[in-house]
Amino acid sequence: MQLRLPAVLAVSFCVWLAPAAALAQSGLVQGRVRAPDGTPIEDARVTGENLRSGRTVNDRTNNAGRFAFIGLTRGPWLFTIEKFGYETATGISNIFRSGRTRMTFVMEVDPLRPPVPETGVLAGIAAGELQESLDAAHARFDRRDFDGAIDAYETLLERVPRLTSLHLQIGHAYMEKRDYERALAAYRAVPADTPAAAEAASAIAGLETAVDADR
Repeated sequence: MQLRLPAVLAVSFCVWLAPAAALAQSGLVQGRVRAPDGTPIEDARVTGENLRSGRTVNDRTNNAGRFAFIGLTRGPWLFTIEKFGYETATGISNIFRSGRTRMTFVMEVDPLRPPVPETGVLAGIAAGELQESLDAAHARFDRRDFDGAIDAYETLLERVPRLTSLHLQIGHAYMEKRDYERALAAYRAVPADTPAAAEAASAIAGLETAVDADR
């Protein structure tokens, strides 16, 4: 029996553009990008385009989720906020040569490409990329390309060592190859305090019984 890791689910997106406040500044735009819970979104790419002249400017949000442009020409500007894992957010504001415009964008997680987790088992790994790698490994197994599947599972383990349930998959692949010694080693590598431990223990018991019967 194969252990399949579920795809990571996420929610949909929105953007809110706050009203501009004209103050005594020179063509200044100050913006903030945040998640729905108020968490600032760092290192998002911000592009501004003057819809009359076509002039563009670029910036990235800092660790507080803020960005700024100064000296923008007057007229309507389209601002686009982009970051992997989030829906693209846009907003339009009319910029004056002597004023300050404040803008706030609220971004939701892209359900097809969730952001890279910063903590937990999947920290530093893009969920979509991980799922693609798992699907490719499972596909090799289903095609009975057991050597290819083992290589793929072991590569994933190197990247995410805490995905210890992959030892179970590796054990299953070795079982199909009738390499019982390596299958046993893979099953024994599954930690006893993980959800896959019960299946690994059952596989070990069955394998040891079969080996004893062959002797």
